[in-house]
Parts: sequence; structure tokens; C-alpha cells
Amino acid sequence: MKATNQQMSNGWVETVLENDHGMCLTFLNFGGIVTELVVPDKRGVRENVVLSYADLSHYKENKPYFGALIGPVAGRIKDACFMKNGTRHTLSANDGHHHLHGGGNGLHQQLFSVTLFQHEDRVGAMLTAEEMEMDHYPGKLTTTITYIITNENEWIIDYHATVDEMMPVTLTNHTYFNLTGGVKRSVLNHVIQLESDSFLELDETLAPTGFIRSTAHTPFDFRSEKRIGERIHLTHHQLQVAKNGYDHYFLLDHTKEVKAVVYDEESGRKLEMKTTQPGVVLYTGNSLEDELLLKEGNKIEKHAGLCLETQGHPAALQHKGLSSIWLKPEDVYKHQTIYQFSVE
Repeated sequence: MKATNQQMSNGWVETVLENDHGMCLTFLNFGGIVTELVVPDKRGVRENVVLSYADLSHYKENKPYFGALIGPVAGRIKDACFMKNGTRHTLSANDGHHHLHGGGNGLHQQLFSVTLFQHEDRVGAMLTAEEMEMDHYPGKLTTTITYIITNENEWIIDYHATVDEMMPVTLTNHTYFNLTGGVKRSVLNHVIQLESDSFLELDETLAPTGFIRSTAHTPFDFRSEKRIGERIHLTHHQLQVAKNGYDHYFLLDHTKEVKAVVYDEESGRKLEMKTTQPGVVLYTGNSLEDELLLKEGNKIEKHAGLCLETQGHPAALQHKGLSSIWLKPEDVYKHQTIYQFSVE
């Protein structure tokens, strides 16, 4: 097990966490951004399985939110506003008319202090930022988010947050996975199983309508294994509004311990996801088209990666039937997500 910090020329700090079995997580103190996650394939070949920029300077803007921590509120707040105690709070509109992923100075733009720790079977880092004033949110947010790598090839994310005034909080991580290793192929041939029988409907601007739809008899039913590309080009309206793909919040079945499984047949890599969060956004990189280069030298292309963004949903601010995302000063926000890698 090994944990190291390295000062970079631009003032950022790069941290590397490595277990005893060839799994290695690299991230920045800027935005908690994961820049590399190396795991072996079925032949023992160690390769990067997340989307990463070739040039680290591109993380400053990072429009796709590669690898970044997201908050205070992950997802879109419709019309960039919400009501609190009868008062309307207006946020910045950074996605059309909507407020996306905490606005221009969300967690993805924060510098965290990093504290390393090491135990016999795990190694980790605590990323802390205190009393952050963000956008036009009421109150200040303090977070400690812990990244852990275990000898069971788990990447564990522990989220801990407090506020000094009641405000909406739901945090996530926006890493794009591609289990082929080195982004050899798109994720369309990845097989996924997702324990969810309902999802949130989106309008034409990708904002939630508030309607919860059944996954049954739709291209959104992943309760049995399906290839991601198997139904992605169907003329289902919800696929079309998301630019021929998935960008939807799935409400998870918490009677099942493993909430999602993703598998790449050729490499043999399998990813299992567990979480305490009420749901997950499955995003299949529908808007990923850019001249910027990935670490492996490839151009960024549509469906190059997929995200499993575990979170509550900001639609709860405006619609009933969803888990509340309000956090009070006397309460503590605590959630955990585990991504575990193996081979078959």
C-alpha cells in the first residue's frame, strides 16, 4: 500500500493511492479531480479506465467535469432557482436557463487540503474545504470527502458535509469510466445491469419534469443485463432529448446490495457499484465531442465514457415524491459510494 503527494508547477497537488494488487488512483487537490484509475484486465495488463485530459491545464475549465467532485448540488436546478421559507433564491444559470453542478464555483473549482492515511488493507486521503461560499446559495458549506483504495480493489468515496444555514446539498463524483483500458473503444459494448424500476423524465432542456416513469418495457430497463448500445439509437423520446443516449436519474432498489454492474467482455474488467444514495445518474457521454486530446492521445468522442453519478436529485426542490436534499445546521450529510473492480 502506498500514498504520496507531489507539488505541481501550477501550485496544485497530485496525490497517488496504490494498493498491493496493481490498482492505482491519481487525483488533484483542485476539484478532487480523478486523473487516472489503473486496474488490471483478465490478462493482468494494468491500464487506465477513466477519461483523462492529456494536458492537465484543461482541468481548469473542464466542461465535461472529467473526474471532478460535484456540489453543493449535483445535477440541474430547473430555472436556476428554489424556494426557501417562502423566499425565492436565484442561482447562476450556467446551463441555458438552469443551474448545473453547483455553478461556476462549485466543488469542481475548489482547492482542497489533503491529508493522507494508511492502514494494513487500505490507503486513503481526506479532502477538506471549510466554510465555502458558493454561487448564491444560502449559508456556507464545509466538506470532508475521503477517497480510499482497498486491497479488494475498491475505490470508496465517503462524503461528509455540514452547513451553517439550511441549504440544499447533494454531492457526487463525475468520473467517466471506460473499462476497455486506454479508451480503446467506446462504452457502447459495455454490458450494464442496474437495479432500478423507475427513472425521472426529462424535458427538452434536460431539466426534470417531476414525473417518475417506470423502466418496464422501455429502453431504460436494465434490471437484466443489456449492452449500452443495444437500444440507445431507438426513437424513444427520452433517448432523443438526451442526444441519443442516457442522462437520466434512476431510483435505486435498496433491497439489493450491489446497485449496478458494468462489464467489458474483451478486457474482462467488471465494475460493481454500491451506494447509500437514493439514486444514480447514468450518463453515457452523449455530448462528448471535442478536439482536446485524452491522456492516451485520442480525441474526445461521443460515448467515450460513462458516469455513475450517485446522488439525491435537485428535482426534489420543486417536485414531490423524491428524497429531500435540504441539509440543516444541526444535521450531517453522510453518504458512501463504492466502485469495486474485478475480472471475469
